Amino acid sequence: MIFYFSATGNSRYTAERIASATDDRLIFLRDAVRSRSYRYDVGREERVGFVAPVYFQGLPSILRFFLEKLELTGYTGQYIYVVLTCGQWTGDAAGQLSALLEKKGLSVSAQFGIPMVDNYVPAFSIPGEEEALRILDGAEETIGEACRAIRAKGAGDYNRCRGPVPALQTALMYPVYAHGRSTAPFVVTDHCIGCGLCQEICPCGAILISGGKPAWVKPKCVRCLGCLHRCPAQAIHWKKPGEEQGRYYNPRAEA
Repeated sequence: MIFYFSATGNSRYTAERIASATDDRLIFLRDAVRSRSYRYDVGREERVGFVAPVYFQGLPSILRFFLEKLELTGYTGQYIYVVLTCGQWTGDAAGQLSALLEKKGLSVSAQFGIPMVDNYVPAFSIPGEEEALRILDGAEETIGEACRAIRAKGAGDYNRCRGPVPALQTALMYPVYAHGRSTAPFVVTDHCIGCGLCQEICPCGAILISGGKPAWVKPKCVRCLGCLHRCPAQAIHWKKPGEEQGRYYNPRAEA
């Protein structure tokens, strides 16, 4: 089984590729959390994967929440792996995941890092279409290597993009995310068509359509920016309309 979280398609596409190569089932964390599904039975020969983006060199809050509640029945040392997608570095995000699993008596056998298109628009500009496709083409080889290793249940650290000092990177950057995640910077313009997609895809139920427009009804969210990137009218913005630097959804992932 492959547990994955994705807002802009990079981790979803990676999880889909791994599932195709290994014939393993996919479990979307947003849906699992919504349905409060935290208990799963793992077969004797089954692989267990975690695929997710890196936020501020660490784990998305929804993944931490899920891991703290996860119960894997039937676990007797089966192959567990983590695949992290990132703009440049993963830092020690895999170490965070391993520590959470170890508290439950679960051990990670392998980790992988996949550099893809960085889409955190409050800080970075989205590359142009040609550059984005070049980055995605480059990721294909790394994803393929990960698929082959996972299919063979290869153990070890396959992550070549942890960064020069991963533990320090995470220690310095992750607290900004962990103690932040305010929904206050989100704004919506009159271009909104009231389709409700943002409410539908929000992984933590922070958005409610009110008066035909989205309203952020929780003080904090996952900060995945899926609402901004996937708005069909480009009506959702960060702080002020026009300040964010592009929109992105992996064109090779399922919508």
